[in-house]
Amino acid sequence: MNVAIVGCGTIADRYAPGISRAGGLDLVGATDLDRERADRFACAHDATAYDDLDALLEEGDASLVCNLTTHEAHAAITRRCLEAGPHVYSEKPLAMDAADAWGLVELAEQRGVRLGCAPISLMGDAQQRAWRYLREGRLGTVRTAYAECNIGRLTEWNESPEPFLRAGPLYDGAVYPLSVLVGYFGPVVEVEAANTELLLGEHVHEGRSFEVETPDHVVCVLRFADGVSVRLTASMYVPHRTRSFYDLEIHGDDGSIHLADAAAFDAGGRVEFARLGREYRRVPSQSVPRDLEYASGVAEMAAAINESRPHYPSGRRAAHLVAVIEAIESRAETGGPVAVETAGFERPAPLKTDRERTPSSPSPAFTTEAREESGTSRAHAMPPIGFGCSRYRGGEEYVDLRESVEVALDAGYRLLDCAELYGNERRIGEILARPGSPDREALYLLSKVWNTNHAPEHVRAACERTRDALGVETLDCYMLHWPDAWAHQGPLEDLAELSHEEATELTFPVDESGDPEEADVTLAETWRAMESLVEAGKTRTLGVSNFSTTELDELLDTAEIPPRVVQVSRNPYTPREDLVRFCEERDMGVMAHSPLSAEGLLDDPVLEAIAADHGVTPAQVVLRWNVERGVVPIPSSTDEGHVIENADVFGFALAEADRERIDALDRSG
Repeated sequence: MNVAIVGCGTIADRYAPGISRAGGLDLVGATDLDRERADRFACAHDATAYDDLDALLEEGDASLVCNLTTHEAHAAITRRCLEAGPHVYSEKPLAMDAADAWGLVELAEQRGVRLGCAPISLMGDAQQRAWRYLREGRLGTVRTAYAECNIGRLTEWNESPEPFLRAGPLYDGAVYPLSVLVGYFGPVVEVEAANTELLLGEHVHEGRSFEVETPDHVVCVLRFADGVSVRLTASMYVPHRTRSFYDLEIHGDDGSIHLADAAAFDAGGRVEFARLGREYRRVPSQSVPRDLEYASGVAEMAAAINESRPHYPSGRRAAHLVAVIEAIESRAETGGPVAVETAGFERPAPLKTDRERTPSSPSPAFTTEAREESGTSRAHAMPPIGFGCSRYRGGEEYVDLRESVEVALDAGYRLLDCAELYGNERRIGEILARPGSPDREALYLLSKVWNTNHAPEHVRAACERTRDALGVETLDCYMLHWPDAWAHQGPLEDLAELSHEEATELTFPVDESGDPEEADVTLAETWRAMESLVEAGKTRTLGVSNFSTTELDELLDTAEIPPRVVQVSRNPYTPREDLVRFCEERDMGVMAHSPLSAEGLLDDPVLEAIAADHGVTPAQVVLRWNVERGVVPIPSSTDEGHVIENADVFGFALAEADRERIDALDRSG
């Protein structure tokens, strides 16, 4: 799609490289009131410079115009472009008057063309991550939020501060958090309170003095469609290097979430979550972060046009934001509550996570979550990393993982690897039932039946106990812990409450020779009982753990419902590549238990060197190595910092040379 830019100032230099990098876009033309500036810009980007807008529209062949002029000029320029026929993407704001903004939306619809508008903050990785916590019910009922927008003294850092100061902090700054908030909570329906002040009317920039009359400090309270009341502060007086730049903090009955910069749309945005009464914990991304740039909104709209779907930064949303700002100004003048025009604006769907891209991919996918789920079985949709819930640490050492499981859930883990042998499923169920935990549909819950319960009636009873302990109707995956069938010793309930000796007697029966006491149950009989659990709706899928390829072959020969997940110990010293390929060829997912437990692994000089190159830890390198191979690692730790750190493996990618060095660590022979 051919793109032309109107307005070749500083912001155009930020858009142009992204347009060139985006697949399917070609920057072909530009114009500016300053012809020399247009010439320089066009020459730098291999485009054609035009004398004026009329010439660009009449002589050029752009099907999408990017309006990067000053705030006051946006509406008129956009209208002229829409009337001429191309799609238009405008910098914010869409207009300085609500009637003009809604008029542009109507004109675009009449002409059958698209109208998009910055900002794209809601598309940012951090904003989408925080939104997920809201949708999962982590905060309970959300009642209030605080949004800060402290742009600072523009004469200190902006090359051309006067137009921005005349536009004011609402049109230039508040649109960023507002664009996020209307995504989270629906349109603003009422301005409950507002106060505007002009704290600094006289300014000096590069030796020239000028005055402005636009208020530079605004505080207001907005009511959103979901009932949430938000206090918004927008200021061009408060310095932008304060602790609260574009700070957004949202509070519910059960917890709070904090975005350090609600305006930023590049990768690396910080998100923190706190259960009620607890400290904030960092929430790393569990997918490759979208490192967006200014032109990402243009690229998304162009892709939406080609795919005949709605585009994300819509003109209707932009018009609603102008109406909100106008209502804030009216409320400050009149002193009474002011209703806000929504005109059919509907919040967009969340963007899907994109786990297949590498951090260097230039053109991220912008499909929405609803599109991702279409035709996709939840059974196959395992999170990319999980948390291992085994309490055992060798010898007679066991650990209490209750705090660690809560930390893992707060840090964004959504896959819990449980087992009746671990003895703590009831404890985990209690954590899942607490306020602040994710709702059931946000989780992938996996458990395993132990060797002493392989008889069909014992398989079914064990699954029932697990479901009851975890407090769920259906598991996402139920596994055989091992292929071996041992003598039944009775129900295995709450083993964590027993001593090591008592638990061992129940779970590791031995015969007179000291060998495991086997049960007269075939693998086929056990698997048929497992299949009955799927048929009864007790589990969505089945899996196996600690099976060899030979044992998998034997099982697949008789299974009517094949395993969808295979769990095996895997690390760089024992990569099990033959088994991974075997599973890939048969559409079975692979999960790596104990990925960090091999003796000396985390002190390996090769892994330490690779970690140093990427500014991460050896543990993160090993986990990333698994993820890039398509294997789901399930690390475990009782150290809060390590739990969070282990989830943070999506901000870097291993180079081919890194993978070759790791492959050379194979000791399996």
